[in-house]
Formats: sequence, C-alpha cells, structure tokens
Amino acid sequence: MGRSIWKIPYQSNFLIKLSIKKLDNIKIWSRTSIICKKFIGKRVFVHNGLKFIMLLVSKRMVGHKFGEFIFTKRLGKNIHKKKNKKNKKNKKNKK
Repeated sequence: MGRSIWKIPYQSNFLIKLSIKKLDNIKIWSRTSIICKKFIGKRVFVHNGLKFIMLLVSKRMVGHKFGEFIFTKRLGKNIHKKKNKKNKKNKKNKK
C-alpha cells in the first residue's frame, strides 16, 4: 500500500532548504525522500550505508524514492568465493 494522496510527499528538511543553484553534486543520506522535479538532470550522491553512489536523475524517476535506484548489497556470484577457498584448504590440512 502506498502513501495516501492527501499527504504531501516526504522530503528531508535538508533537501527542502536547498536552493536550485546548489542542486548539483549534493550528498543525500535520506534514501526515503521522494525525487521532485527540481532534481531532473542533476547529479546527486546517495548514501547506501557504506559509501556514496552517484545517481543521475531523469524524468522517469520523479515520484520515486532515492533509495530505489541504489543497491545496498553487492550483486554477483563471487561475493563469498574467497571464504569458500579458505575453508576447503583448512579441511584438507586437517585430514
């Protein structure tokens, strides 16, 4: 269930206070803030919990949240590959 229509879109106070001139290359910690029209064509850096990741805002992103476009977990099959190799070596040495 989405947010009620009669409620205004949520944005952190930091984003509300920004002027239009200072919108390029800003750092955003609030992943729950909604992208509004003044961010179109701007570059923002969104925090994923570990580091800031660059996001170029387009028209199709308006109305969505910043956090929807930034992954917080690593993707791929080789995430735990190093741990598996170490465990196999230790098992062979014990026998």
